[in-house]
Amino acid sequence: MILLASVMLWLSPALAQEKQQKSPEQRAAKITEWMKTNLKLSDDQVTKVDEINKRYAMKVDDIRKSTPDKKEKKSSIKALDKDKDGELKAVLSDDQFKSYLVKKEEMKEQVKQKMKENKGKAKS
Repeated sequence: MILLASVMLWLSPALAQEKQQKSPEQRAAKITEWMKTNLKLSDDQVTKVDEINKRYAMKVDDIRKSTPDKKEKKSSIKALDKDKDGELKAVLSDDQFKSYLVKKEEMKEQVKQKMKENKGKAKS
């Protein structure tokens, strides 16, 4: 659910604006908690992952606030996501990282499906 919220922010700023905005720290904390539970992180990993999530949540927030062009915003956030994954890969075990990527992709697909459903409802 936490990754879903992040992905929604990355993929659909319009959807994110409709929902109550959470601070970058709140979003990072939720993502970290999700990762802790679903990837079975050690205490040391939780500390490192939390730092990474907070840093990137702040960067995404800065881009959302400062970049008016939708394409540029999406491109910048996508690049940040790639950088974040690189940092997470250094902290997570191979199995944890693979699981993270699989779950992240599942969340993206769920968001895409919800967006299609919402588009269909809007046209009705």
